[in-house]
Amino acid sequence: MAAHLRFALVSALFSLLACGSDDPGLGGACETAADCDGDQLCVDGRCAPRSSVPDAGEGDMNRTPVPIATSLAIQPAAPSLVVTGAPASITLMGEVTYDDGSTAVATGFWSIDSARLGTIDATSGEFTATGDLSGTVEVSLEAMGLMATETLTITVERTVIVEGAPADSAARFDAAPVATVDVAAREAGLLYPLDAALFPKNVYAADLQWERGVEGDLYRVRMQIPGVSATAYLAHTGAAFGYDWPVAGDIWRALAEAAPETSVSLTVDRLEAASGEVVPGTVRSFRFADASIRGSLYYWDLANGRIQRIRGDGTGLEAFMPSPPARPSDGSRCVACHTVSRDGTRMAAEMWSGGGPGAIFDLTADLSGDPAPTVVAPGITAFLTASFSPDNDRLVANAGNELFLMDGNTGARLPAGGAGLPATGSAHPTWSPDGTQIAYAMNTNGSWGVDFTAADLGIIDVTGADTFAAPRVIHPGAGRVVARPTWSPDSNLLAIQYGTNSRIDNGGTAYPGTVRLVSRDGVNVWNLETLNAGVENNYDPNFSPFDEGGYFWLAFVSTRDYGNAQSGTRGSGRRQLWVAAVSNAATPGADPSFVPYWLPQQNRLEQNMAAYWTMEPCRSEGLTCATSDDCCSGFCRDTGAGPVCVPPDEVECSERGEACGSDSDCCEGAGTCIANVCSDLG
Repeated sequence: MAAHLRFALVSALFSLLACGSDDPGLGGACETAADCDGDQLCVDGRCAPRSSVPDAGEGDMNRTPVPIATSLAIQPAAPSLVVTGAPASITLMGEVTYDDGSTAVATGFWSIDSARLGTIDATSGEFTATGDLSGTVEVSLEAMGLMATETLTITVERTVIVEGAPADSAARFDAAPVATVDVAAREAGLLYPLDAALFPKNVYAADLQWERGVEGDLYRVRMQIPGVSATAYLAHTGAAFGYDWPVAGDIWRALAEAAPETSVSLTVDRLEAASGEVVPGTVRSFRFADASIRGSLYYWDLANGRIQRIRGDGTGLEAFMPSPPARPSDGSRCVACHTVSRDGTRMAAEMWSGGGPGAIFDLTADLSGDPAPTVVAPGITAFLTASFSPDNDRLVANAGNELFLMDGNTGARLPAGGAGLPATGSAHPTWSPDGTQIAYAMNTNGSWGVDFTAADLGIIDVTGADTFAAPRVIHPGAGRVVARPTWSPDSNLLAIQYGTNSRIDNGGTAYPGTVRLVSRDGVNVWNLETLNAGVENNYDPNFSPFDEGGYFWLAFVSTRDYGNAQSGTRGSGRRQLWVAAVSNAATPGADPSFVPYWLPQQNRLEQNMAAYWTMEPCRSEGLTCATSDDCCSGFCRDTGAGPVCVPPDEVECSERGEACGSDSDCCEGAGTCIANVCSDLG
């Protein structure tokens, strides 16, 4: 191989010399050295300087032509790499084939088309996987003026022995007979995630939950999608056992990024201690959309009277404003109804009690002080519910049964021009993202904008600056209540709470309610059967500002069971936040909703409602991330302290004698790229 490389270098040098030579013999055609000048040799049919041929002796005078490289290949063909948790790598080889049929190892410059799945050593061809992602990457080798490519397939196979489970759990399952009698009554009984649930790719890892078993039983949890398989073994350890497995973040991420829109199969098998039989679990499935939700979500922790924040980057529940301004009379710090601007910079909130004074906060500021600073302090204007205009300069607010206009920077009431804003029978206003309309609960029959048992969906056109048209009904309540409308990101759809009362419950009395979807003109209505699951226990919808992967994302409140009683909310009837995908291309007569998921990281022991999602720019380098989609750079890597956004990989320049693909790969002073090696011979 050294000889091949030597003569390739000589040939390249000879060509350069020949171009500038006045000697007609140099570079001329020859059959033997006799055809050349005395200080030249015949090399591969051309006259070349004797000095350019190292160690040339008399035997070189009539050299047999050197074989010509005709093709280049990467070995092994169709390479694959299995990642089991520890860093995994594979060293690829280059193989050159000559015109005489011989082959040899080829060295050159290695590269890959994407660094998402790993890195490759440009000189040795060793590919190292990132450790938790599957997929394919195109590998290229440039050598001897030729190029070869192969597709490297990376798969992830993970096995987890959860603390308390025996090390030989897998062998026990493999050796045990499979139950065939009363299987449905004896299986683990998977409760969460819901069958066919649809998650965004960057959602926080789910806590898988089931319901059956006794102390001493073993469980095998299996999840599989093309490219990724994960198995966990758990032991029922007694009264404190949660009948659950919180999926490890790296495993969840591997599943999420493997094959979006492809079903992940999920089973929980039970190895009964009493019978020694494996009771196979029913196969369930869920999917990840090819979409990521960013930003932050602000919701009302009812019992504690606080607004909590869950950051979209997966850093968890955050009490971002622990000390709201206190009421002078009794020190109350309760925060009640709230709204958040879609760009995530402002929050308006009702303070201290129902119908109390409102305040406006700057969410880009540090609100951890005591008291939290305000843009508009409590006491200037009282309101119940409100909504920001797209530019945050105005709010449309509700107090009692009226709607009014408020300055977003001072909190002062402003006159409403045109037909004005309704003074009676009004509640729950929401400004459209495009700024052209306000939707609200119209023709309410209650004494204030919190309690009513009848209402229609109304629309007010915004006809100019602080100017409004007369309201009109686009969807009648027809004996029921339309409440809490929310706009889709494109302003073409409205989701509403549709039930028997504007509240979810009152004094322990739960009111039936569902979530509906209505087109902007009121012509089309969708009952969202999949989201509601045939039960009237769903309320208070709020669209996120995201439109990705063909979906809108709708947060809502539900008193449905989340998982089991030990690790979830089963049997409690607690208000919890759920999220459902809704098609962004809803068609009449077809349900556009998908099976929802429970919003991770919220406190399952508290009553939670009123979830407002806000936008956030892509994450900059050094910030935490869930998937590569979160990062401005397009690269999310675990650098040892959890996944963070990192800059794109850059191949360092090659020094003299190192591999290269072009002249630009060579460091300053290392020459140019000749025969895929940086050299200053040229």
